[in-house]
Amino acid sequence: MGRDVLASRAYAGAADLRRMQEAVARAYAITSLRVGDLAWLTRYSTHRQLALDIRLWEDQDGAVVGWTYVRHFGGFNVFVAPGRADDALLDEMLAEVDRIARASAAAGDPPVSLYTYGLDLTRSDEDRAVAAALERHGFALAPSVGGVLTRALDRLPEPVLPPGYRLGQVETREQMIGRVEAQRAAFAPSDFLLERYERVRRTWPYRAELDRIVLTEDGQVAAFCTAWLDAENAAGLFEPVGTHPAHRRRGLARAVCLDALRALRAAGARTAQVGFGSAAGEATYRSVGFELSATDLVYRRAPA
Repeated sequence: MGRDVLASRAYAGAADLRRMQEAVARAYAITSLRVGDLAWLTRYSTHRQLALDIRLWEDQDGAVVGWTYVRHFGGFNVFVAPGRADDALLDEMLAEVDRIARASAAAGDPPVSLYTYGLDLTRSDEDRAVAAALERHGFALAPSVGGVLTRALDRLPEPVLPPGYRLGQVETREQMIGRVEAQRAAFAPSDFLLERYERVRRTWPYRAELDRIVLTEDGQVAAFCTAWLDAENAAGLFEPVGTHPAHRRRGLARAVCLDALRALRAAGARTAQVGFGSAAGEATYRSVGFELSATDLVYRRAPA
């Protein structure tokens, strides 16, 4: 039997984002890319701008078989539905990544290293096929420290805060601004802006009750954990988590993560996962009961 006839086209708006998220939800029980990750990534661009960066591949019935998503700083994702990762399709998809990068440089943007992440060669034939395609296109495995941690939500300890702090969710505009300021400080230098946070809050499946924060007595945001629910898999995700530098080493990150886990359980999640990229991040998540479930390989190629 020959290869199915597939058609590719540019991203056409929020309905396509939902279809990409649904494809991810159906694909794997554990992966470094979940519906919440896709919602979080869209903070960089409007849906109109995303048409320049995302391309979808569909079969004759209109089902999403795969997609690519390239961002201005060089990070990109390649998704292929289980059972559809043939070499010809992957080569076509990576050629599209190259085309987008070249078009960006031709428009005057600085050339950047291209990289992708989240591959686990022990998980699936698709991961191994994508890795082989990346190597054919000049990408090499890069040093990295990262992975995916998961935990069940059946037994959760109570969050404990030091005096002068309280738990809450983002509700007011002042708290939105404080949430942005806390993230900018936690990950300085940061390009996170109120406009981007507002875009995240408009993107499915964002829920305000899962956007957890630690507040000081005078209402300043000291720590944050934005959680996302993948209802199809009853699975939660943390993206992102951080503490303002002025409030570190007080157990706030652990407390807000536990609070987010309890909120996820109340929303219907049975498990939760989080990605990490540092030993410190891994230690924080292990302190609230997460355990390693998958590796997170990075492939990188220098600018042409």
